[in-house]
Amino acid sequence: MERTQFLDNCTEIELPPGLKTRLDKNQVTEMAFSPDGTRLAAGGAGRIWVYDADSGAQFAMLPGHTDRIRALAFAPDSRLLATASDDNTLRLWDTDTAREVPNLTVYSNFIQAFGASREGTAPPAQDKGTAHLPGAFSDAPEDTGALAFAPDSTALASGSADGKIRLWELETGRMQFSLPTDQGGVLALAFSPERKILASGGSDTLVRLWDVDSRRLLSTLTGHTGSVNALAFSIDGEILASGGRDAHVRLWDVGAGSLMSTLPARDEAVWELAFIEKKGVGQRLCVCAEDGSLLIME
Repeated sequence: MERTQFLDNCTEIELPPGLKTRLDKNQVTEMAFSPDGTRLAAGGAGRIWVYDADSGAQFAMLPGHTDRIRALAFAPDSRLLATASDDNTLRLWDTDTAREVPNLTVYSNFIQAFGASREGTAPPAQDKGTAHLPGAFSDAPEDTGALAFAPDSTALASGSADGKIRLWELETGRMQFSLPTDQGGVLALAFSPERKILASGGSDTLVRLWDVDSRRLLSTLTGHTGSVNALAFSIDGEILASGGRDAHVRLWDVGAGSLMSTLPARDEAVWELAFIEKKGVGQRLCVCAEDGSLLIME
């Protein structure tokens, strides 16, 4: 992909042509980088496309959903992908084979509990590999707007339009806790590398940092003037990047709970953020903007 200089500390990379075309046609509703930075997933109306981040080649198309994709999240292995949709399903995919996970095994209990918690009753029967959630799940204000795997792969966090964050134990399906954020819809979630902190962002323009063990709010970060759609921790967990509708990326000192710097993102909304570390290059911040540009901040 062609690279051009952008500002003094950024390199701009054009997104894969197929993805750029879909963005221009408003066919993409969500995007997610894999933790190792090698893959980029994009979801739209019932389909997910997976691209090689270096070459730009599409190597997987994941059909199955029948409505808008609401949330995407890669597992720490950068292979498993979780997707939530307005069609009232949560699905898990092996992006190497472009297939749904055929036997959910440890995930099946989680999915059943995930659905049952909404109604207090057992969810309807499932097809193999697919979670069909109760009708209330897809009705406002219960829509899922964010998903995030814990770095140790033991849990999955979900954020909803009802303003709640839920943490699910994958092996048992038990909901470990629920946090009422009072921030409107939860649109972004991210775990710190050591799983100690969970960051959330939403429609109220605020970023919140939570202590996972104590379930305590550590700090509320103010500065954005639009909804916060994307969050990413640095490799060492000391910096949090946030972005959203106000077309700026903000870098926060996690320990101090203070703003370090504000970076423009081409006057376009920020869709996705990821800190990527490559051998011989070091750590870089990848910023995917709504206009289809991918900015690499050194």
